[in-house]
Amino acid sequence: MVERLTQWHARPGLDREQAVRYWTDHHARLVERVPRLEAYVQHVAVVAPDGSEPPYAGLGEARFRSFEDAARATESAEWAAVLEDARTFMDFDRLTVAWAEIRVVVPDAGAGTED
Repeated sequence: MVERLTQWHARPGLDREQAVRYWTDHHARLVERVPRLEAYVQHVAVVAPDGSEPPYAGLGEARFRSFEDAARATESAEWAAVLEDARTFMDFDRLTVAWAEIRVVVPDAGAGTED
């Protein structure tokens, strides 16, 4: 599995909470339509380790089975729509993006269960 990691900040002039709400409510529906997408995870930053404001608004993970699947997906019209929509709430001048291979060190034994 590979994933595209996108760490983002709210676009200038847009309230961070508004941007996060748009990301979780609207933008995620567009990402769901991307072909060959295996999973999409959103991490909403809530606080920095020292208790101060978080250093960014969120981190998105778009997962694919292979780099080939990812390449085909990112050439699609659905992906183009995702990027176009992202410009409405993300600051593209401060975007950090990387491709990563997933290596599970500690499996998520509690997935799907409540504490």
